[in-house]
Amino acid sequence: MKKPPGSTTREAQSILRATFNNASETALWPVSATTSNFVYQTSDGCIVRFPQNDWASEAFFRERKLLNQLKDRLGVSIPQVIHFNEQPVFMTYRAIEGMVASRDAVSTLNSKCRERFGAGLGAFIARLHSETVDQFNFLPRDYSEELSRRLCQNASQIGKRDPEGKVGHLILETLEAWEEVRNRNGKLVLLHQDLHGQNLICNRETGELVGVLDFTLAWIGDPLWDFPEVYRCGADILEHTLAVYKEMRGYEINIEAIKIISRLQLLRSFDRAPLNSAREAQVLERIRAHP
Repeated sequence: MKKPPGSTTREAQSILRATFNNASETALWPVSATTSNFVYQTSDGCIVRFPQNDWASEAFFRERKLLNQLKDRLGVSIPQVIHFNEQPVFMTYRAIEGMVASRDAVSTLNSKCRERFGAGLGAFIARLHSETVDQFNFLPRDYSEELSRRLCQNASQIGKRDPEGKVGHLILETLEAWEEVRNRNGKLVLLHQDLHGQNLICNRETGELVGVLDFTLAWIGDPLWDFPEVYRCGADILEHTLAVYKEMRGYEINIEAIKIISRLQLLRSFDRAPLNSAREAQVLERIRAHP
C-alpha cells in the first residue's frame, strides 16, 4: 500500500523543497504522528502538518475554514495558517510558544498552576460552545445515533472473539447509560473533540492555557464530547474546568455523564476497525483506569 505524502521526514522535506524556494535551508524534525496527522516542526519555528488519510485530507479543508472564522474569538492562540497546499495537502503555521500540556508535564505543575490550567480550559470550552453553530454548516453534525447503531452491531461480533463477553457487555451497558444522559440540554454546540494534552499549550511558569491546536476533528454535537480528555487530566483540573464552564455558560456538566461518555469515546475504537486481542485489552485497561 502506498504511503500518504509526508509520512516520513525525508519525504516531507522533499515536498517542502518542491513548494518553497528557501526550504532547503530549513531543518525539519517530527513532532508527533496522530491518527489523522503527521506533524513536523521546522528550524524557523513553523509547524507542518500532513494528513494521514483521505478522510483527514478532506478535514484539513474544513479546518482551514474553521480556523479563519475563529481567529481572535476564543481567548487563546489557535493555529493561523500561513500556507495551505492542496496537492499534496498540507498546512503550515507558526508554532505557539509554551509547554505542551502532556499528562506528565501537567503532573509537575503545583496546585495553583493546575487550577489556572483547568480554569483556562473551562473558559476556552465555554467560548467554543457559545459560538452560533449555524455559521459552521460545513462541519459534520451529531452522529451519536449512527455511532450507537454501529457499536451495537459490533458488540455481537466482538463477542465471538470474547468468550467471557466482557467487551460486548461493556459496549451495550455504556450505550444504555449514554441514552440516559446524552444531549440533556437539547442543544448542539461547536466541538473541538480532541482536547488531549498534546493539543494544549500552557505557560510553564503559571499553568495558564495559552494555545489550542489541531481542530481536525471539530464537529457539531453534544457538549459532553469535549470533556473526556479533561476528565483524564485529574479530578482537580476537571473540577476547575467545570466550575468556570458553568459560570460562563450557565449550564452544569454532570461528572457521571462525563464518565459515561469517556467510556464511549474509548469504545469508539471498536467501531473504527476490527481489533486484535492485544488492542482490545489495551482499551479495556484504559477504561478500568478511569471507570
